[in-house]
Amino acid sequence: MIKLMRNFTKKEWALAAVSIAFIVVQVWLELTMPDYMSEITMLIQTEGSKMSEILSSGGMMLLCALGSLAASVITAVCASRIVATFSAALRSKLFHKVQSFSMEEIGHFSTASLITPSTNDITQVQMLIVMGLQMLIKAPVMAVWAICKIAGKEWEWTLSTGIAVIILLAVVGICLLLTIPKFKKMQQLTDDVNRVTRENLTGLRVVRAYNAEKYQENKFEQANNNLTDNQLFAQRTMSFMMPSIQLIMSGLSLAVYWIGAILINQASMTDKLVLFSDMMVFSQYAVQVVMSFMMLVMIFMILPRASVAAKRIGEVLDTTPIIIDGKETDGEKGKIGEVEFRNVSFR
Repeated sequence: MIKLMRNFTKKEWALAAVSIAFIVVQVWLELTMPDYMSEITMLIQTEGSKMSEILSSGGMMLLCALGSLAASVITAVCASRIVATFSAALRSKLFHKVQSFSMEEIGHFSTASLITPSTNDITQVQMLIVMGLQMLIKAPVMAVWAICKIAGKEWEWTLSTGIAVIILLAVVGICLLLTIPKFKKMQQLTDDVNRVTRENLTGLRVVRAYNAEKYQENKFEQANNNLTDNQLFAQRTMSFMMPSIQLIMSGLSLAVYWIGAILINQASMTDKLVLFSDMMVFSQYAVQVVMSFMMLVMIFMILPRASVAAKRIGEVLDTTPIIIDGKETDGEKGKIGEVEFRNVSFR
């Protein structure tokens, strides 16, 4: 995958840098909103607070939300632009490379395997780049930043967040362990479907002449069922993961509020308001931490299939044709060309 990224132009690298900058701005704005929520909570609970102060904090919170939305849109536009130009250039290179292949190289890869890299394989790489720019960079930045924000709070809340993250990683690890081999196999099974379909189309007259429609249907059905079963197993396993993540997030929020209720009940009157405000802010930051890990999970779902696709694309691009077209268009003056056959037989 990294090898393919060498095909990025200076413009695409510049757009990637802009995307990273706006991702940092987006994370900063999202993690600033709970601070204003804390101010609003303190103002509401404090006697003598003015409505203008509450509206001011609420307005700043709204501006942070709108700024985060704008940064997200700019990041998505930059990522889409990068992927569109990069995939177009990559498809062009693949096309011209395949056009230069002799029958030996085509036979080495098979026609079906040469169709998939320029279509499905590049699509998988596109998805990884788009999601990578928007999530792979955002998730660790948000996770580290949010952890730094909650590091100084009550240790009970920190412990509950750590337990939730450990449970999340365990669930995700089991799901990925089961599905990664299936995702890696997906591209090969797609090749098989392309191969069987192409055989049926190119040999249509022969199929009809020998009344072999039923045989070809069974052949396609077997290849299609293999792909379907592989896809169903992977998606059913991953479908178990999303409800588990939602359950962990809801359970974490419940644990934060439950622990907070106990701490507030045991605290003195002067500390109750501070603990209540901290609880509201901590619950938001804890959810952000879990959301960061969830975004990384979505990347890991795409990564195995995209890595296989990138490897297949690289194999085609790195192949050196045995027969290279000459660049000369005219012969030498005064000489007549001739073709000589040695050790050639015909049968």
